Amino acid sequence: MDSTLKKAFNTSRFIIVMVLLNKSLTLIKQILIAAKLGSGAETDTYFTGIVAAVLLANMVGEAITLGMEPVLAKIEEKKGKEYKLNYINNLLHITILLALGLFILNWFLSPVFIKIMVRGIEGKDLEYMLKLVRGGMPMGLFFMIRAIFIAFLHSEGSLRAGLKSWIYYFTAYILFLVCFSHHGIYGLMITGIIASILQLCAIVPAAINRGYRYRAILGFKDIYIREFFIALWPIILGTSINMINVIVDKSFASTLVTGSKSWLNYSDVIIHVFLGIFVMGIITIIVPMFGSQFNGEDSSSLKSLIHIGMRTVSSIVLPAMVVLITLANPIVKLLFERGQFTPTDTLMTSQVLTYYALGLASISIILILINCHYAAYDPITPIKFTALGVVANLILNWILIKPMAVNGLALATSLSNTLIAALLIRDIGRDIHIVNMEYLKKRIFKLIPITIAMVITILPIYYILDLIPWDNGIMDIIQLLISITAGIFTYTKLNMRKKDKLWKVHKKGKA
Repeated sequence: MDSTLKKAFNTSRFIIVMVLLNKSLTLIKQILIAAKLGSGAETDTYFTGIVAAVLLANMVGEAITLGMEPVLAKIEEKKGKEYKLNYINNLLHITILLALGLFILNWFLSPVFIKIMVRGIEGKDLEYMLKLVRGGMPMGLFFMIRAIFIAFLHSEGSLRAGLKSWIYYFTAYILFLVCFSHHGIYGLMITGIIASILQLCAIVPAAINRGYRYRAILGFKDIYIREFFIALWPIILGTSINMINVIVDKSFASTLVTGSKSWLNYSDVIIHVFLGIFVMGIITIIVPMFGSQFNGEDSSSLKSLIHIGMRTVSSIVLPAMVVLITLANPIVKLLFERGQFTPTDTLMTSQVLTYYALGLASISIILILINCHYAAYDPITPIKFTALGVVANLILNWILIKPMAVNGLALATSLSNTLIAALLIRDIGRDIHIVNMEYLKKRIFKLIPITIAMVITILPIYYILDLIPWDNGIMDIIQLLISITAGIFTYTKLNMRKKDKLWKVHKKGKA
């Protein structure tokens, strides 16, 4: 196990750099959308339309990658690489047929999706939205084909091409927003199709270099095809539950003031950028290893991998949460407040961001433990818990939207994610004894005063620096960096002391 981990982390520098770059490009894309289009009816329409256009394809595409990786590992071990290559081609053709079927289905169901996501929409507004959604549907085909090649590359231990492909994807968007934004949201949707084609074109050569060769194979009787599709449907249900949460939130937001969907979207982007920077690098490395450890029935190695993920959450994500909650307004102002994005948009987006940030650690835990279950051929457990999360989110949205408006939707999401994370931790700790619940409770209790100390450090430094009469973007960045650095230094120092003491007590108790 040690040699496997060492080999994996030898490539981690490149992976983390690429994740940072991709998340930076994501942020630049959203900054440009905010500057060029703002946070009004047009952006609300676009953010709703893009979800409706690729909803079904995203569900299936994500499920294909998650469900295919452990199957490919099993095929190569038992049947060899040649059989695996034939299997890839067979599944590629089946996926193309499936994508075309979903395209037709989505074409007819899109009015239903739109009416759910935008309550009361009728007439010309509905026709306008339908035109936008149907124009963006071809993206789904390229997403699903890309999922096949990504799963193949992961089975070959190649993560680089998938990460590099996002550069082409975001470059297309950035070029459009810088040079052709006057074409509005229709042009932005067409750019999405071009971007998804470029992304797929970046993946295929890497697959060829890893031994992929196209063959005209189509058959439904292969035992592993059947096994894959039997496993696929529960995974689709699991991933679609997250999409259902998006639809629920969009539907509630459509009853609020114009701009609410955009505020939700911009704050959600910041959350996912933080996840990408602090969590997705390590997850990208360890998730493909879950399948091999389960396949080899190496429970000690599996425990080591999950402990790495859990330690990442406690040592990195928690201070990131504190930073986002404490400095939400200046972060949003620095990133978005220019062009069509007004101070009012900054205020509203920062409030939403604060409530979203409360669930940052929960999302990180969910990402780790759900992938662990999928690798163990157990998609049912995540479905049960995420379904409960959807119900909780729906109820909490209904309760919180009246007193808190759009902030209530963000808080509902964070609370429902926390519920899912708690259920997953309890379940996996009970089944394979990976999580010591007593130790975890003590650890959380010890972290409370540390996070308070971090806040006490950040806020005075930020507001003292704010008294300096500068009006310069570079100085605003320096002000934020100084405040954040001081807070992280405080957290790290106090955390190391508490952790050492707690670990000594824990080890003494075990002895």
